[in-house]
Amino acid sequence: MQTKRGLIIVNTLARKGVVDVEEVQNILRHGGIETAVFIFENVPQIRRAIRRHTRQVDMIIVGGGDGTLNAAVEPVLAAGLPLGVLPLGTGNDLARTLQIPAEPHLAAQVIAAGHIKKIDLGWVNHKHFFNVASIGLAVKVTDALTPPMKKRWGALAYPMTLLSAYRSTRPFRAHITCDGTTHRLKSIQIAIGNGRHYGGGMSIRHDAAIDDHRLNLYSLKPHPVHKLIRAVPAIIKGVMEQ
Repeated sequence: MQTKRGLIIVNTLARKGVVDVEEVQNILRHGGIETAVFIFENVPQIRRAIRRHTRQVDMIIVGGGDGTLNAAVEPVLAAGLPLGVLPLGTGNDLARTLQIPAEPHLAAQVIAAGHIKKIDLGWVNHKHFFNVASIGLAVKVTDALTPPMKKRWGALAYPMTLLSAYRSTRPFRAHITCDGTTHRLKSIQIAIGNGRHYGGGMSIRHDAAIDDHRLNLYSLKPHPVHKLIRAVPAIIKGVMEQ
């Protein structure tokens, strides 16, 4: 078996940033993958590390959450290398969409086994994205999340910030054009999903897939808070009225 080379990039600030890297390396080694490890603390370091090692490795393995993965996507695409995922973040929505185990050692086994899946990417404001692009309420929720909250509460931190974010969100009007038809609407949130999951396990649409060559969009109309709360189960499951 020919030995492959991989670069493991670990975000120590991710919720589960403390990971047994040596165990992961041993699992990968048994699968014929020798790895070097790069520990980083800010986004520019990720991109520089990937660009610096592009010609020395056969794959990039990112240990972090969805934010870390989005930071890595452009240099990984430019390098044309496979991307391995070790879910260490709060939401881990890309890993959930791809059914990658949440435990790093099990995720490493998936990489070691050589499972490769081609996926779609979204494109917004001259950048690629894996999961979802949003404006409105979801952005307020994300902005309200602090690292201590995410480390303590995990995915529960998202619904915990929902009410305060809702109070500071103002309705806006949007024109959405699809297949030549323009829709005009009033909204407090528009989400455009490439994969299925976002926001720590919510679904953009219950049957969405990250390799179906389509984007799914939903808009949340302005409602009193009690109606919004009643709508939360449908939002989480991705079964809102179409």
